[in-house]
Amino acid sequence: MGKVTLSHPESAHQLILDEETGLLGGLIFIENSVKREVSIASTITLQIDGSERRAATGGLEYFDTKKITDSKSKSKPQQSVTDDGVEWRIQADLGGVLAEYRYALNRTGPGFTASVNFPGDQKVLIRNFSVTLSVNVPKDVWKVQIPGNGLRNFVPLQSVTSGVGVSPLGGLRGSSGLILAISEANGCVALWPDNRVEIPLVEFKGTGDNSYTVNIDSNFGSDLKVVNSVELPLYSADLSANNWDEFPEIFDGWLRAKSITSPNKPPAWINGSMIYEAQIGFSVFNEKYKYSPYPEVSDLIADLDRVKAMGFSCIQLMPRQPYPSYNIHDYWDIDTSYGPKELMVELVKQCHSRGIRIILDILLHGVLDKEIIKKAADGVRSGPYANLISADTADSFAADVNDWDNYLIAWSRHILDFEKYWYEGSPAVSPLIEEHPDWFYRDSANNVQGVYTKAFDASNRDWQNYFIEACRFLMTELDIDGFRFDAPSYNDFPNWADWSRGRAGASALGCLGLFERLRPVMKSIKSDSLLYTEPSGHSFRQSMDLNYNYDEQWLVTAICDPSARAPWGIAHAKDLAGWFESRNAMLPRGSVTAHHIDSHDTFWWPSWGKKWRREQFTLAQVKLLTLVFATLPGPFMMFSGGEIGIEELLPKISKTKQLLLNGEDGISWWTEEWIPNDVFLQSRSTEGKLVIVAANFSDQNQVIKDPRIGKTASVLVQAGEQSQHSTGTLSLPPFSGVIISVEST
Repeated sequence: MGKVTLSHPESAHQLILDEETGLLGGLIFIENSVKREVSIASTITLQIDGSERRAATGGLEYFDTKKITDSKSKSKPQQSVTDDGVEWRIQADLGGVLAEYRYALNRTGPGFTASVNFPGDQKVLIRNFSVTLSVNVPKDVWKVQIPGNGLRNFVPLQSVTSGVGVSPLGGLRGSSGLILAISEANGCVALWPDNRVEIPLVEFKGTGDNSYTVNIDSNFGSDLKVVNSVELPLYSADLSANNWDEFPEIFDGWLRAKSITSPNKPPAWINGSMIYEAQIGFSVFNEKYKYSPYPEVSDLIADLDRVKAMGFSCIQLMPRQPYPSYNIHDYWDIDTSYGPKELMVELVKQCHSRGIRIILDILLHGVLDKEIIKKAADGVRSGPYANLISADTADSFAADVNDWDNYLIAWSRHILDFEKYWYEGSPAVSPLIEEHPDWFYRDSANNVQGVYTKAFDASNRDWQNYFIEACRFLMTELDIDGFRFDAPSYNDFPNWADWSRGRAGASALGCLGLFERLRPVMKSIKSDSLLYTEPSGHSFRQSMDLNYNYDEQWLVTAICDPSARAPWGIAHAKDLAGWFESRNAMLPRGSVTAHHIDSHDTFWWPSWGKKWRREQFTLAQVKLLTLVFATLPGPFMMFSGGEIGIEELLPKISKTKQLLLNGEDGISWWTEEWIPNDVFLQSRSTEGKLVIVAANFSDQNQVIKDPRIGKTASVLVQAGEQSQHSTGTLSLPPFSGVIISVEST
């Protein structure tokens, strides 16, 4: 047996299948005398049966499972015409597990898609399904582009010789998940892990020559005894684009074909806003550092004039619990969760009287009680990171962004930091467990699961109703202006509860259906209310007005600390401009992203004694970071206390953001070869002027020569030593930045 080529007159693509395995063997594209071909060796791994237990850092891990890596085709490809194009189905045997491979050539969207369907009524428990694609491209100079992830722009394929994590559509550190290999002679090879049901783990790795692998660990789980059938989307692919410049428009069409768009009308007030993230009460870090910026609500009220004067137009209020940290006590208990109700009403009133909006940070990931806290802490103390938690533990954002172990070390330390306080403030068992047992994640033995909370199943319709009513209550009782939804996909492990075990991995994205239902409810209460969440994967942008920027945090450290840079990551400030340009080009149209350099999350992760960016770096660098990130399109957020040392800079930036709003359609990222590597430059055309943002992150004077820099330039904001400008020239002293306005020509 050999290969079979499948084609259809309506598609310029053809696919090559291995007759013996039924798996993809390659793709061909033929159009207008152009022929492109890539060979693709496909392998699958099916993990079945066995048992599960709580992982050291929470969630589930499996053991005594069986792994199947062989695939045998049991039928010839059966063709059918669909509304979207043409599809072939192949029956296959995966070590005794029956499956059906589905391959489609499409009229719209990516040219090719692949999925697998498992018929039900099989006595097997699928723990996971992964596929590895080994792509061999023609001999040429190939560059890699993965917008919004841990690579800089156009990295040579041959240099990426260790795994790079790729955030999928529903990822926390998100982007599109699109993976492009690009050459001048052979166009673009696009691979897109576009599963929108589970949150897969995706890894890209070059092999040192003209080939690379993409591994898609689907996070799929299903008990086939309880379903009729279940389909798993795997990936899409396309060879039609000639170059990178074509891709933003092409990809926008792909997103629209999958109905992935942003809300048409995010509130007008958010785009140019400055958000002040405030904490009532306290947090503690390993008994060494207690942080209490506003012990009581009244303390924040007393500080509102200062907050307003710094240019902040919105306050994001963290929960205040009987224990410090982000956890659920009772959505209806305003006094405990945020502060005395009377004072909260007064806070909102005082904010509104000053033109300041106020939103509440609200959690979806689960409840705390003594049972789950003990499990979480015991798991850390007996787990693989117990001996690695020390004062020398690095900032999880400072090391290689793909160093998952480093993240888990920091997270393990965080659990032990807070253990005492969580335990003291929590009930023995959450009453919600007893009242609504069907609202929670379970393992196969029906034990409640979670990380350090007992995990809510956000896909449960009754729980969604409960949460929607909680949001309605808080908005109407307090007159707030919206919510930031913390960690809606935090529980990204399978839920083996009886009601979800047919598709156990889908609970991680159950919040997507919740947000679709919640959005019209919030807008009916207050039309310009804000829906804001931290995952920035494309699926989350459908119902959100605003998304958080986890995908940017590693950039902050990479610019300022050369020792923290991955070999293929951001190498300097000019790379940063290119990264934003490509990332923003691949977002759904109308997407708004929030930016920050200090937040409660960055505050929790660093090594002890270095909680703020100004402590991790220098104050001069922090001023530059603020100048850059605060002037990006979208709002800027700062955690209370992060403003110390830059109080005079912030109101100037806030005023400038309003001017920049009018020029967001004409933004330019300066990445030309002649621009010094350590200089970040972007500009916008607005009101007949060109506003240029420039920041020099080096210890040397840097000169930019460009005819766009006019003689009559006026300085809007200056950070650090005074810059100098003349006709066509801008001179930046070491660690200085400037925003200038020049007459457009």
